[in-house]
Amino acid sequence: MRKNVFTRSIKILIITLLLLAVLFQKEHSQKLMALAIILWIVVTAGMFLLQKTGKPARKRSTRPTRPIRIRRTARTRAPAERTAWEEPETEPAYPAKPATDSRETEAMLLHISLRITEKLKSAYPQSVWQWKDAPSLQDILAGGTVRILVEDMDAYTHADISFDRFGRIHVEPMTIGSFAEPSGGNAGAGPRPGGADAAEETPAEPPVVDVRVWYELVGQKVLESLITDLNANGHTKLTIKENGDVVVNRQKKEMLKGTLDSFPAKGCWDELVALLAEDELKGKITGNTLQVSWI
Repeated sequence: MRKNVFTRSIKILIITLLLLAVLFQKEHSQKLMALAIILWIVVTAGMFLLQKTGKPARKRSTRPTRPIRIRRTARTRAPAERTAWEEPETEPAYPAKPATDSRETEAMLLHISLRITEKLKSAYPQSVWQWKDAPSLQDILAGGTVRILVEDMDAYTHADISFDRFGRIHVEPMTIGSFAEPSGGNAGAGPRPGGADAAEETPAEPPVVDVRVWYELVGQKVLESLITDLNANGHTKLTIKENGDVVVNRQKKEMLKGTLDSFPAKGCWDELVALLAEDELKGKITGNTLQVSWI
């Protein structure tokens, strides 16, 4: 205790001397500093004398103290010790998480449906579709695949829809069965030239709206399959006619290898050539045909 008091007094003295040396001139500061030292000696000596003449501190009693009894309340008692009128403590109830708003879910599914419709009609303007099963918004947003039923998409009857992590839509068309039975009656009879059947011919479908979408949904897969087979047999190019027929020359004769459904009109071929170049295929427009080479 004495050591702490002495240390504090020394610190106070040093600070006081520094202040006097800074605030006053040299002659006055020396006198004031000497006076401060004298006062410090007097005060310190007086404090030590008071501590020596004072009564000694009482010693702590070594007798063991009685343990303090804690009165148990309804909160501190064990469950078995509670009386009938005391209600057990219960955990505070937290509010349940709000359920997803059904209106938000419907709005999101509607937006997704419009995206699908826009994608399909870009390649097949007359196409219509419907969900095969009730869609799950959570699965779609998580990147899952959902199947739809389609009509007026040539031979396709179904399509798998998925969205990647960038929000881009992917459509995988496929053929599973058919929606309608083939019509009977005059199914095997061809149209008569100049007759009533010629006047009732179904008008041609409108041109493809989006060539890129058509290429992604139809053209790319068919061409990849054909080119793989033709390349294995030594061919280096194929020719696409305006009606979508894919032919190759063998012994100076054309051989039909396949057909591209809903092939874009000739006015869109320049854009199609650019899309072929992205797949390292070379397209060349020659009259009424489009040649595609890969070597």
